[in-house]
Amino acid sequence: MKKSVLITLSIIGAIFGTVIGSVLYFDKANEANNYKSQLEYVYQQNFYELVDNVNNIESNLSKLTVSTDKTMQNQYLSKVSTLSSNAQDNISVLPIEHNAINETITYLNTLGGYTSTLQANLIDNKNLDMDELDQIDELLDTSKKVKTELNKLSVMISSNNYSIIDNLSVTSNNSSKFNNEWASFNNGNIEYPQLIYDGPFSDSVIHKQIKGLSQNEITQAQAYVKMQEWFKDFIVNFEGKTTGGDFDTYNYSLVKDKTRYYAQVSVRDGILLQLNSGQESEKENFTEEECCTFALTFAKKLGLDNLEVVWSTVSDNFTYVNLAPIQSGVILYPDEIKVKVSNTTGKVVGWEAKSWAYNHTERKDLAPTIKKEEAQKSVSPEMDIRTVKLTLTPNEYVGETLCWEFMCVYDSSTYYVYIDAKTGVQSQILKVVETDDGSLLM
Repeated sequence: MKKSVLITLSIIGAIFGTVIGSVLYFDKANEANNYKSQLEYVYQQNFYELVDNVNNIESNLSKLTVSTDKTMQNQYLSKVSTLSSNAQDNISVLPIEHNAINETITYLNTLGGYTSTLQANLIDNKNLDMDELDQIDELLDTSKKVKTELNKLSVMISSNNYSIIDNLSVTSNNSSKFNNEWASFNNGNIEYPQLIYDGPFSDSVIHKQIKGLSQNEITQAQAYVKMQEWFKDFIVNFEGKTTGGDFDTYNYSLVKDKTRYYAQVSVRDGILLQLNSGQESEKENFTEEECCTFALTFAKKLGLDNLEVVWSTVSDNFTYVNLAPIQSGVILYPDEIKVKVSNTTGKVVGWEAKSWAYNHTERKDLAPTIKKEEAQKSVSPEMDIRTVKLTLTPNEYVGETLCWEFMCVYDSSTYYVYIDAKTGVQSQILKVVETDDGSLLM
């Protein structure tokens, strides 16, 4: 009798164990599916935002070509510049190898720089000349073609339950099916204009040597450990590896309660290259100053101690913070890191360290030849100087210049005047412009 009871109990235990195991299996399967759904949402959200941004670029360029009012021209140029930047951010999140859409990225970079330059000219009371208007017509023509190709992709992705993640497996040509869908952007279907403008977004600046990362590569397991250390309260899930662009990355999704992030860690050196989240910020529980402190604290958690807040602005209850490293008392502007902090939660919801990865290295010869007092003579005496700092600034074309930065106020407007610390010659002037989207430096 005892033996029968034991056998019965064993059978019940086995059945119970099987049931528990099945429940746990399905829980894990559901959890994995949730991660996949969240990452698919991030991809699709950024794709459709990219489509919207490109559509709006075409719309604003169209309006610009027929506008004769300088105030309206300024608004259209400002919108195109912002939309171009937003479109680049969308592309950086999508799992596309940059060689598949390289010319489009270059076009968006240059478009943003060119329209910012024209906007600055309008602010200086200059008019758009015929060459610039002809150039805008060319840009409009290109934007229409980019829009057409993107909308073709949009139709495909919006139909038949298309999954971006399910189309990331490598095909016979060593590229993913999703990546191949973008072939039309680089195969001659779109003729990209050679802009007259050759400013800070030119190819010579975009495609540059990566100085901020060594050749040492970390493994997927090592990157995962880093993510767990940086985001201890989050469930960290590996979502694959991206190769073929300027930076090879390990990709992760992060989940905590209703908070979801997408992150990229560089294969070289294992730095947090990018972090983003689609969460909203509904009210201001924290001030801009407090959010700047949160940004610095987050950077220190990542092992970046020697940073300083060099710019911040608030828009839609988010504080956008630019951090730059300091070397020998000199602010290194080319190495800036961009951080987005929610004024509602005080949490970092965005991080972009590509400029740091490109440029951060130990500089030599940061000693000024021209003293501060001598450099000040090149600043208009009409300006009220508020602060003076020694900075390394990116040149308009290529290279860097050691400058004295004078933050000044004139006629109720704020200006940043840069004087070459080696020659005493005025290098550049930036003006703070207040917009509906926060403060901009132009």
